[in-house]
Amino acid sequence: MGIIQKQALKTTVISYSGILVGMFSQLLFVVYLTKTEIGVLSLLNSASNIIAAVFCLGFAQITFQIFSSFRDDNNGHSGFFLFALIFSIAGVVLGEITFYILEDLFVGVGDEYKLVRSLSYLIFPIIFFRIFFRNLDVYLRMLFSSVTGVFLEGILLRIVIFIGIILFWLNWINFEGLAIIYAIALSIPGVIIIFLAFKKTNNVSLPKKELFNKDARRKILNYGTFGIISSISGVIILSIDQVMLNQMVGTDAVGLYSVMFFAGALISIPSRGVKRIAVPVLTESWKNKDKNSIHDIYKKSVVNQSVIGVFLFVIGWALAEPALAFVPKYVDGLYVFFFIGLGQLFDMMTGLNMEVIMTSKQYKMNTYFNIGLGILVIIFNYFFILEWGVVGAAAASALAMFVINFIRWNYLRNKFKLQPFSQSFILILLLGTILVLATSFISIPLSPIWQLIIYGIGTTLIYWGVVLKLNLAPDMTQWLLKIKRRFLG
Repeated sequence: MGIIQKQALKTTVISYSGILVGMFSQLLFVVYLTKTEIGVLSLLNSASNIIAAVFCLGFAQITFQIFSSFRDDNNGHSGFFLFALIFSIAGVVLGEITFYILEDLFVGVGDEYKLVRSLSYLIFPIIFFRIFFRNLDVYLRMLFSSVTGVFLEGILLRIVIFIGIILFWLNWINFEGLAIIYAIALSIPGVIIIFLAFKKTNNVSLPKKELFNKDARRKILNYGTFGIISSISGVIILSIDQVMLNQMVGTDAVGLYSVMFFAGALISIPSRGVKRIAVPVLTESWKNKDKNSIHDIYKKSVVNQSVIGVFLFVIGWALAEPALAFVPKYVDGLYVFFFIGLGQLFDMMTGLNMEVIMTSKQYKMNTYFNIGLGILVIIFNYFFILEWGVVGAAAASALAMFVINFIRWNYLRNKFKLQPFSQSFILILLLGTILVLATSFISIPLSPIWQLIIYGIGTTLIYWGVVLKLNLAPDMTQWLLKIKRRFLG
């Protein structure tokens, strides 16, 4: 777990540094942009993300399954870097054509979509560079360099967006200029990662013939096909809500949803670093048939992610209502935050279940699960949005997250006899439930500022006091004690 903990910590620090920059940008968005304008920027992001995820052509699944067989720094990993570039170019061509054909589906038709249609041309370059970024980021992760992509997307991208909103605030650019800078920000990670991947590859060479022999071609086709299917269903689960909201409610609803989604998604930040670096470690463990290591990683991921995720959800819910008092036009988004945060918490509390399946020989099952869930998400969104509007989209997301993670957990329990849950998990869940109920029903008749202070400090002290007293997360306790010894002796 050493390399996972080390790089996960770096990733989390970088992610939250980026989130801090993103929070300032989001605050300025909320103050100086209309919901429709925020919705337009969100659609640039979500539409390009959907196309890019699908037209990476399953490269992630291919790489996770076959890269270990070609890992050799001396011969440039059999030319895997240039193989990734060629693969990405093919995906870009197909992705751009697909978006051109389906543009009306993504951005809408009619006068109410005039603004987003006038800026939809920006989606084309974003798709181009996002496909390169996604594929080369996977390549670097397999070289145990998981921090690079997090820095580019987590900090650099957000700094460029922040610069854009500052220029807009100063009236140096109009909204179209801001949208162009937003598109540049989404594209920059793809530009830079090409050069970084080139530099990281000590011996750049043309793809070797062993990458294209009969056996390799069969594996690439097989893994790629399932990777594409998994990407389609996966992106439906994560991104289709904004597209459906745009079509069924309007672009302003997308704006409200995206602002609250940003807040709710903060809960999952710590888990992202663990997942990124865990994939190559799990890949090597499966290769070496080290099931004990896999079970250890899986079990610890559940406990550690649960204790952090539950705290972030509890503190976020406690502070959400008084925080929204400062931006009353977004007060309708309170339960959007609740359900988005709950969905992210479900995902964290079930640990690395997707990554364990993805890196095993049973990787196809992950695809089957996602196909079923993709269908359910569309159905959930349709009926929930009709009934509850923007809150319905968030509730559909939470339900989808719960279902997919329950299915994955049950599969790993039955197929591989992997059971990650323990008494500590139950106690963490019980503690979180009590605190959520307490902060929901105990009202403090003070100003929002004082509510933020009292709820924040009180909830934090109670939660971590119980966690440390009962030693619910041993790894976390040891890490905190290590910090205490370093700074306090």
